[in-house]
Amino acid sequence: MPLFEMEATSAGRVRVFLRAQLPFVLGTLVILVVAFIARPDRLLTPATVTAYAVIAAASVSALVVPWERIARGWMIAVAVADIVAVALLRAELMTFVPAVTVLALFPVLWLAYGFPWYGMAVGIVGSVFIIAYRFVHSGAWPASAAEWANIFAFPALIVGIAILVFVAARHLRRNARRLAEAFRAQDEALREAKDAEAIALGILNTVNAGVAFYDQEGRLDVANALAHRMVEMVGFRLDEPPYAGDDVLAEDRVSRIPYDQQIIPRALRGETIDNHVEWLGPAGAQVAILASSGRVHSEDGRLLGTVIVAYDVTELADAVEVREQFLRTVSHELRTPITSITGFLDLLADAADPSDEKLQRYIEIVSRKTDDLFHRVGDLLNATDTVKELTIAPVDIAAIVRHAVDEVRGAASARGMRVEVAGPPAITAEGDERQLLVGVTELLTNAIKFGDADSVVAVTTRANEEGVEIAVSNRGVGLDHAEQRRAFDRFYRTADARARQIQGFGLGLTNLRAIVVAHGGSVQVDSAPGRGATFTVCLPWHPKR
Repeated sequence: MPLFEMEATSAGRVRVFLRAQLPFVLGTLVILVVAFIARPDRLLTPATVTAYAVIAAASVSALVVPWERIARGWMIAVAVADIVAVALLRAELMTFVPAVTVLALFPVLWLAYGFPWYGMAVGIVGSVFIIAYRFVHSGAWPASAAEWANIFAFPALIVGIAILVFVAARHLRRNARRLAEAFRAQDEALREAKDAEAIALGILNTVNAGVAFYDQEGRLDVANALAHRMVEMVGFRLDEPPYAGDDVLAEDRVSRIPYDQQIIPRALRGETIDNHVEWLGPAGAQVAILASSGRVHSEDGRLLGTVIVAYDVTELADAVEVREQFLRTVSHELRTPITSITGFLDLLADAADPSDEKLQRYIEIVSRKTDDLFHRVGDLLNATDTVKELTIAPVDIAAIVRHAVDEVRGAASARGMRVEVAGPPAITAEGDERQLLVGVTELLTNAIKFGDADSVVAVTTRANEEGVEIAVSNRGVGLDHAEQRRAFDRFYRTADARARQIQGFGLGLTNLRAIVVAHGGSVQVDSAPGRGATFTVCLPWHPKR
């Protein structure tokens, strides 16, 4: 706030009194002390006594009258009263205390600085009044040009000072308004930022995920309560390096993850993490998390920081483990009696009369169905083997494809279908020959099962810079978008498969994907309802060992 500008409060009125009127009163007291030393007889004249009364009334009014409620502009009357008092004192004391004229600066500066343009006008008129009143009071006017020049010099000086102060006051008020506006804008922005932070924290604490954001320097900016609880289980803090702990295990719940390979250190190094599974906490109290991370950039590409999101998937992981245990148990429990049935069927076939064609046919049907059941149990066992153990060696992909085609040719012929193979006669890459044969056979079997009868299944192999592609296409009902998304899920069977009562557990494509992923490859689906489907297996030249 400018020096003499008053706030619309009683405290503001007191501040104006202390800054404007009180200095004038103190200055007057100094002049009176000097006058008392020089001419004490002149301190009690009617003019000086009147000046004392005017100063006292003006001071009390400045301090007591609630100008802020009346109209702050009316406080100019206090400055005018001070001018009158200065004129009275100067008329009596000018001869032996010339410094009395300096008292005029106090009210004039206040008028020029603390009021609009009319304050400066009153100050100029007041300075002229101060000079002129002495001549009226004494009845003696200047007798020479030099005396007149001295008379006008002071008002001119007062006017110059008043103009400078007025201009400075306007400039200061303008800057003060700008600063006030900037402060209000900054305060509003800060309030909005705090509100936004509160909203963001509210959202973060509501979502069922641990979320942490680190700035571009790797310092924690914000994290919700769930994220703090997750890392507390491991024994470290989100805001203190090394951002890693001892009780962090890999997906197998056995392998301990080194500090530099845990989620936060990897994310802060700039790695993009996508659905990474870790187990946190000591044995017996572990939780599984599914974590992802990514860098956050501004619109102009400037790095803002790194966000890390982790979900507690312990219940899901436990459910998956229960399912795996169930599949393994059922598979083993079924395989034992099937093996016994197969053995006794062999004994029964040996003991049966070869001439009894009906009995032989029955035995053949039972044996065939037993083999089918044995293969189904094998599929269940393969479904539990999500992590494939590979024996990597140079293999001929084209030869594997031809071998797989020979395996399914009988099933294709039974439906009147042909399998056509196109591609180079030999493509050498690295992989597990046995597993790749199983995967390609599963893919061809799937194409035959779901293709139209009396149609063609096309198998194409080709090589590119990244690796080898095996594409298998059929003509049939095809898959819609939702079915394509779930095609590789365990036990998933399409509505068409159920309607047509196509045999199978829905595990073939699941096993295929596990084999391909183990080789570091991928499987893509291109299909639409009514036009069949194309499954493309992409294998790298050299799988990671």
